[in-house]
Amino acid sequence: MEVTFNRETESEMYGKTLWENPNFPYVFRKNIVEYDMQSASLSVSRRFHLLPDEKLDQFERMPKEKRTREVGLIQRDDKVFSNNMINGVLQTRKEFMMKNHIDESNVITLHSDAIIFIQSKPVVDHIDNVPFICKENWSSYIRYGRVEMFYGDGIITYKGMPTQMMQQHTLGICTFLLNVFEKIEEYDESIFPYLRKTQKMYLQDRLPEYWYIPFGTTGPYKNENMKLFSYIAKIAAKEVK
Repeated sequence: MEVTFNRETESEMYGKTLWENPNFPYVFRKNIVEYDMQSASLSVSRRFHLLPDEKLDQFERMPKEKRTREVGLIQRDDKVFSNNMINGVLQTRKEFMMKNHIDESNVITLHSDAIIFIQSKPVVDHIDNVPFICKENWSSYIRYGRVEMFYGDGIITYKGMPTQMMQQHTLGICTFLLNVFEKIEEYDESIFPYLRKTQKMYLQDRLPEYWYIPFGTTGPYKNENMKLFSYIAKIAAKEVK
């Protein structure tokens, strides 16, 4: 079965596998949730009859990692199936959003079969037998370049940051950002002397070496992170009143 999804006539938000809302570069003190399409490759294939039922039954009995690999191989070798799968995911995601009145006024970001938005009421979590599950829940968010940071219960979840790069920043900038989220959420005005002190020590080369590795980018050593400090200071000025 061919699945059509006219991206030219749809909202930009609906027609992209990855979409970031320019109106929400950061969000604080909100109920931010991530709803994911459960077993998207199977549920979308069943919904739109993209593969024979016996093949899908076989995949369903496989461990998730093996199933993902097998479906990925089909997508690689069968461009029609791959295109139908992408369109099927987009169509199902759109229907979930419309059914629950989720639009650009509360969507933060879209990641293929995942929708991250500000939730204000319960949602209908099935679209034509395709289940959506609430995978994560956070209270604040900052996007910096391609890096997305989600904060909740004293933990930051990073998206768009390679694991190795994140590990390099664990003791330095990641700890700094954790303090930033906590202070902004609490309207803690001590964030301003904290930011000034951190930036001063940074400029005077008084911090450990790992602080000077560019955060979330491969930009120039040391100077690149001054952009991050400036961005955080602007957010704090607007959010801590």
